[in-house]
Amino acid sequence: MVKANLKKTIKEWREGKLKPRKYPEKKKPKKSLKQQFTERKAKMMTGIAKVEDTVKLSFWKIIKVLEDYIDMREEYYPIVTLWIIGTYFHKQFPAYPYLFFNAMKGSGKTRILNLISHLACNGKHLISMSEAVLFRTAALSTFCIDEMERIGGKDKQALRELLNAGYKKGLAVERAKKVKKKGLEGMEENYEIESYELYCPIAMANIWGMDEVLADRCISLTLEKSNNPIITRLIEDFKENKEINDIKRELSELSVVCVGKNSRIQQWNKYILTLYNKENNTNYTNNITNTNNTNNTFFNKIEKTNLNSRHLELFFPLFILADYAGVVDKVIKIANYLVKEKKAEDVDESKDVSLIEFVSKQEDTNFVSLKDILTKFRIFLGEDEENKWINSKWLGRALKRLVLIKEKRRIGKGREVILNIEKAKKKIKIFKEVEPEPQENLKITSESL
Repeated sequence: MVKANLKKTIKEWREGKLKPRKYPEKKKPKKSLKQQFTERKAKMMTGIAKVEDTVKLSFWKIIKVLEDYIDMREEYYPIVTLWIIGTYFHKQFPAYPYLFFNAMKGSGKTRILNLISHLACNGKHLISMSEAVLFRTAALSTFCIDEMERIGGKDKQALRELLNAGYKKGLAVERAKKVKKKGLEGMEENYEIESYELYCPIAMANIWGMDEVLADRCISLTLEKSNNPIITRLIEDFKENKEINDIKRELSELSVVCVGKNSRIQQWNKYILTLYNKENNTNYTNNITNTNNTNNTFFNKIEKTNLNSRHLELFFPLFILADYAGVVDKVIKIANYLVKEKKAEDVDESKDVSLIEFVSKQEDTNFVSLKDILTKFRIFLGEDEENKWINSKWLGRALKRLVLIKEKRRIGKGREVILNIEKAKKKIKIFKEVEPEPQENLKITSESL
C-alpha cells in the first residue's frame, strides 16, 4: 500500500501534476491599541496635510484667475475664492452662506457669476429659476443666478421662501407624486411622497438689492464699473481654460476623499461651552489645556472677534478653509470689516433698528400717547415717501415685538405707553458699532503671509 502510494507520487511528480503541500499560515500578532492609535493618527495627519496642500494651492490659483478676469475691491478676492472652494465641501458644514453681488449695469455681475459657475462644484449659470427647478436639482448643484431683479415680487414668494431655507442643512421640500401600482382590480393610481433637500451653494446678482430676509443669509459684495482695459478687453474663455479645468479637477478629486462632517464645528461648540463656564474655573482651565492646541489657537482668533449668531454661522466655513489655506488672520479681519459695513447699512435701512434708536434718544419716562410718539418718529425718519405707510397700528405692534413698552393704558379713544428707554439703549449697542476699519491692509498676497 505504501509502495503503491509512493510510485503514484513519483509518477505525478515526473508528469508535473504534483501540487505543493499547503502549510497553514502563521497568524499575525494583533496590534496593540497604542499601535492602532499611532497608525490612525499618521493616516489622519497625512490626510490633513493633503487637504491643506491642495486647498492652499487652489486658493492662490483661483485668486490669480479672479484677478485676471474680474476687477473688484481687494478684500473681495479671498472671500470669493474661499466660497468657490467651499462649494466642494459645503455638505460638511451645517450652513453655507449665499454670495450676493450688487452693482449697476455693466459692472461685471454676469461675468463673475459665469466664472464662478465654471470654477465651483457642479456650477450652473442661470438667468431665472422656478421653485421646482431649485428643489429638484439643489442637492447636486451650485447655482449662479443672474438678473434677480424681481425676487421681491409677489409672484416670486414661493421661490423666495425656498431660498430663505436653502442655506441651512436639514430643510427639505416634500411633494406628492402620482404612481400606478397593481391592485386587486388591475392598475390603480396612488400617491407617493418624495422629499427634496434644499441645501446648496448659491451665488446671485442684481442691480436693485436684495430682500431684507434673504440678504441676511448672504455675504453681500458691491461691484463697481471697471476702467482697466487689461480686464475689460479679455474674452471669456472659461470653458476651454486649462488653468480653470485643472483647479476644478484637483478640488473634485479632493472632495471625493474628504467625505463626512467637519469635526471643528463640534470642537468649537465644546470650546465655547468650556470658555464660558463660569461655575467651575478649575474645570475650565483643565479642559482648555487638554484640548488640541492648534484648534485652540484657531478658535481663540475667532472668539476675539465680534462675530456671533447668523454672521458667525455664515463665515465659520470660510474661516475653516482659510485656516487650511494659511490666510485665516487676514480673512477674519475682512469678515469683521464686511459685517460692520453690513450692520451700518442695516441701521440705515431697517425700520425696527430706527425705532430702537429713536426710543433710546427719548427722555420722557412718563406715559406718552402713541399718536405723539408716531409724530416724533416720522420727524426722526424724515419726510420720505417710504415712511408714509407707518401708522399707529404698526408702531404699537413694533414696540410690543421689540419689548420696548414698560406699561400701557387706554384713555378715551387712544393708548398711552411708558417707553423702556434703558432697554432700547442696550439694544442699539448690538446694531450700532464703531465705523468699519480702513481698507488699506485687507489685501492678501503671498508675500504678506
